[in-house]
Amino acid sequence: MEKLMKFAFWLLTLLSPLNGVMVTMIFLIIVDFITGSYASFKKRIPIRGSRIAHTVSKFFIYNLVILAAYFLEKHIVNEVPFLKIIVGFIAIAEIKSILENYNQIYGVNPFKALVNFIKLTPLKNTVETLTESDQKENKNLNTNKNETK
Repeated sequence: MEKLMKFAFWLLTLLSPLNGVMVTMIFLIIVDFITGSYASFKKRIPIRGSRIAHTVSKFFIYNLVILAAYFLEKHIVNEVPFLKIIVGFIAIAEIKSILENYNQIYGVNPFKALVNFIKLTPLKNTVETLTESDQKENKNLNTNKNETK
């Protein structure tokens, strides 16, 4: 028992720089699960065991990837911020999923609400310019697809 306690203390000491990152990821996974469950409940879609298993596997896989990125950055290539890059992508994916669940629950798209809010501020011209360039790009893509057919 004493060896197990020493090993656990050593492991927790080794992983202490990751406490904030891992707690944040666990929080995002839990919020995604809660909002997803509520969205399913509201749409009267039964919650299946496979969806719960998906959440549990996300928990383990995300944390293993974070650990791998930390050790890669710390002990092999410390010039590249692998941890921040990977955690950023994971966090963006979880936040996107949470906002999609929010849209399903309340029928409000937070992205569109944010853009509409920004249009009320002095950034209106910037948003309109970005929107116009996206529309032109989509139009060019559609034209190129039609030409290849």
